[in-house]
Amino acid sequence: MDKVSKGAARVATLLLFALVASYFVSCTPKDVAYFQDKKPGTTALMDTMFNITSIPFKMRPGDRISISVRSRNNTLSNQFNLYGTGSSTGGGGNYLIDDNGDIDFPVLGKMHVAGMNRQELTDSLTQFLRESRLVDDAIVRVEYTGLYITLLGQNGGRRVNIDKDKLTFFEFMAMIGDINMNAIRTNILVIREEDGVISQYELDVTKMKNVYESPAYYLHQNDIVYIEPNNKTKRSTTNLGNMFHTWGFWTSITGVGGLSLWSLIKSF
Repeated sequence: MDKVSKGAARVATLLLFALVASYFVSCTPKDVAYFQDKKPGTTALMDTMFNITSIPFKMRPGDRISISVRSRNNTLSNQFNLYGTGSSTGGGGNYLIDDNGDIDFPVLGKMHVAGMNRQELTDSLTQFLRESRLVDDAIVRVEYTGLYITLLGQNGGRRVNIDKDKLTFFEFMAMIGDINMNAIRTNILVIREEDGVISQYELDVTKMKNVYESPAYYLHQNDIVYIEPNNKTKRSTTNLGNMFHTWGFWTSITGVGGLSLWSLIKSF
């Protein structure tokens, strides 16, 4: 190989080496850490306070709820409890909200509950029982039962049961064992259906403000959370997989005239 050709080969090799090195540096997972918009050394997270919006669950057809009525007079209260106890541990009755948004409540019959949140139904039923003198000192307890959120994507597909109607997104992340390291954390998708309208929200857990001020900060029953796999994981599903993105692949093909990449670099 003449001097010109050898010099050109060396330059090309160095350029290739620089390209490969820059690729691996660029693959450093810089979007793994949460809350990257927190200001170091300060207690203030942002220049302004977060505007967190809490929207209570609204009951809708297909939801299941539990209602119990308690009173000093068990004879009065037990007629409204399917199981006749009215205790918070086993009393009351479980109701499936039908397609019309109604439940069939003891004594009172059909009650329309769709569109109400848990506190609204509690207050309404308590007020009615007291003012109608059916149960003068009625204490009503309304709870959701069978709540779940659907998880899809990199953390696996499954239903995740939840036990309260004010669950934050970060609490949900803790329940599923945090976000998989091979997932993209900057565009987690939350899909929500309410009153026949489907909404979608993208959450970026590297930015606190993005999550805290999202309508999806508090998750709702039947929400779908999709966690997208990163590019490395996506490539692994193809025939060639990550072969072109490994150090061994590039060093194996960069020999010039039988010399390895390292040998060429040392020859400069």
